Amino acid sequence: MRKLVTVIDALSAWVGRIISFLMVPCVIVVIWEISMRYLFHRPTLWASETILFLTAYLTILGAAWTLLEKRHVKIDLVWEKLSPRGRAIADVVTFFFFALYMVMMIWASARYAMQSISIREGSGTPWNPAVYHIKAAFTVSLVLLLLQGLSKFLRDLYFAVKGKQL
Repeated sequence: MRKLVTVIDALSAWVGRIISFLMVPCVIVVIWEISMRYLFHRPTLWASETILFLTAYLTILGAAWTLLEKRHVKIDLVWEKLSPRGRAIADVVTFFFFALYMVMMIWASARYAMQSISIREGSGTPWNPAVYHIKAAFTVSLVLLLLQGLSKFLRDLYFAVKGKQL
């Protein structure tokens, strides 16, 4: 069990760190677009969609790493009143709702991604870049998030039963 948790955690961290490098081209494109629009009065056709794509990748593919680093939003009003073991038990109980939701999202997003890939869907704008890669990445990100949720569940279950960290 410890090896599985370690592998999942390493995968989430690796994907998150790699994808975080997309922030650099994103900032460059933002600076480019602002410069072209306001200094040279020549806005670009491609910059806003490129920024949208890059931030989409950053957001969706960074979700599992965010869960690993315990940066997702919680309801602190309830959470802070629980003991560490109580928090682990609450997370074990709520994991099943999380898993059900994630499985449904993976199923739905995979259907949409496959349809988008099959028609080689574009954005529909004058530039019309492909968007099927983002829909596929969304499905991959959901799988990574479910795996990271499983890793957290295993750690929480161990802590709830044994009273010590895995």
